[in-house]
Order: sequence, then C-alpha cells, then structure tokens
Amino acid sequence: MTVLGGGHDCVYATRGWGIHDERWISALLELGRTPFVVSLGRDAVDVLDLRDQVLDAASAGQPVLAGPLDTVTEFLADVDVPLVGLSWGYDLTEADANDADLAWLSRLTGLVVDSGWNREIAVKAGVRSDDITYLPWGVDLSVFTFHGPWVDAFELGVPPHAPLVLSLRAHEPLYRVADILHAFSAVPRRLDVHEDYPDPYLIIGHEGSLTDELRALSSSLGIQDRVRFLGRVDERDLVPLLGRAACYVTASEVDGTSVTLLQAMACGTPVIASSTPGNLDWVVDDVTGYTFPTGDVAALTERLVSVTAHYPMAVVERARAQVQERADWHRNVLRLGDALSRAEGRS
Repeated sequence: MTVLGGGHDCVYATRGWGIHDERWISALLELGRTPFVVSLGRDAVDVLDLRDQVLDAASAGQPVLAGPLDTVTEFLADVDVPLVGLSWGYDLTEADANDADLAWLSRLTGLVVDSGWNREIAVKAGVRSDDITYLPWGVDLSVFTFHGPWVDAFELGVPPHAPLVLSLRAHEPLYRVADILHAFSAVPRRLDVHEDYPDPYLIIGHEGSLTDELRALSSSLGIQDRVRFLGRVDERDLVPLLGRAACYVTASEVDGTSVTLLQAMACGTPVIASSTPGNLDWVVDDVTGYTFPTGDVAALTERLVSVTAHYPMAVVERARAQVQERADWHRNVLRLGDALSRAEGRS
C-alpha cells in the first residue's frame, strides 16, 4: 500500500506495476489528486486481500479508480464505494471476442475507456453512455515534437542513409512481431545498393517471452544482418528513434489506443498498423497512415515497400494534426478528473 503525499482523496487499484500505472498516477497528481495505491501482487496477496484494502482505504467515501477490468475491477464491482473502472486497452475487446458475461459492468459508478470500440462494447453490456468517459491514451506534445531530433545511425549500427522500419511492441503472441519479420524478409533487396541507397533495416525494440524465438527467426529468414534488437527503449530515447525511422509498424491482433502509435504520429513518422478496431480509430489509409489486415504478411510487405521508398509528407502532416486535436494528453487527462468528480457526486 502506498499513499502519495499526506492523506489521500482517491484510491488507485491495479494488478501489478508498470509504465501504464506510472502514467495514470502522474495524471492523478497532475489533477491535484492524492492517490492511495493498492497493487495486486505487490501489496495484496489475492483479490480478497485487495478488496479489504480498497474498502479500508475508501472508508470515507473516496472514489476508487480500478483496472484492468478483467483482473481487478470485476472483483470490486460489488463493494459499497464509488467505483470507476479503468479499461486497459484490450480487456474489453478480448472479453467481447470470448463472449464473456460483462453484465457486471453496469454496477460500476463510472467507466473509463480508451477507444471507441471499447465504448461500444460497454454500451452493449449495459453501461449507460453517460457513465462512460472516453479518454484515449495521449501524447505530451511538448516532448513528442514534429520532425524533432534523430538518433545517430552509428548508435544503431546501420548505414547512415538506411531506411529504418521500427517495431516497439512487446515480444508476446498478441503483438505478432513475427509477422513483421516475415514481411520485412519479403521486401525486395535494392539492385543498386551503395552508400547513399542502402537496403532497409529493421529495428526491433522491447522484449518478452518470444525474444529468443524472434532472434532465431531473423536468422532462419536470412535477414539477421539487417535486423537490430534494442531491448527495452527508455521513453526519453523514443523521440530521436521515431524521428529517424522511415516508418513505425504495429501488427498487433488486439489494441485499445496504442500510445506508441500516437507518439509516432506526433513525431511525423509514417505508421503502418494492423486493422484492429483500436488502430482504425486513428489510422485511415492514405489519410493518416496505412493499414493491413491483421495477420496478412503479404499486405504488410506491400506497405513496407511503398512507405520505405517514399516519405508521405501530406499523410504525416494530417496524422500530426489529428494527434494535436484528439490526443493531447494534458488536455485529455482533465476527463479523468471529471469522471472521479461525477463518482464522488454519486457516493
């Protein structure tokens, strides 16, 4: 259990601890809130212990913000506190795909979702539209600047003028990073390769349970000399990496609103995204980026060939404008404050 500051005026309940938790806590602090944090697995030994700690922390009627929905919020849905569910991108999408019973969602005081598709699922499950707060993950536009600094090619071990295909999703099955390797391997090599016109290189950030398999796959595909595995990338290093990339690719089979997708769009990096409902909220073909059917490696290859050959200035300008309009994090986070205030008003 953690209290950030003296006393607390809300409770934040979560499954573990990671970068998304840090973002939500920063948002609460930015709103002037003082959260009491309870983490399942860190502070609570099981969901019953989590419930007890949340009830104790919210005994004076403080609102509770809890997520992910399927591993945390559902187990708190019947507690007598103002409870705002926090959807973590794909928890609702996966539940809907598996025909899970989501009727319990209607017992929440409020619900925060990050994509239009998740909002539709929640309404179908019986949540009143007025109880849903649409709050897409956003971008700090003062940090993720349009056409900002570039990382030095020497640091990546690639030729100075090589087009870079960038992947930054976790190495787990649902993100389908192997599809990107297969598609990249099918991109034709240049016939006129020389110092000023080198072949494209694939830069793979992050890590996960499939990292060793992905490294082995790059070797079996014969592209290991043009693939670089960076491991986890610190957020402060993202801007120059995105700025240097010819394109950013996500092949995920399920998503809410992808933060890294928005960061790439903010930086002026062309995006190529699988056509999941979450991605289609932001990426419109030939307008703000490029899409391909999830799992369609041949279609992804075609997109890679096209985008690495020509920088689509008009597309990236429209993408940046959309992020400025819809994904300014410091503006969007005010909606979280409104959701908590409504919950307090109904307690």
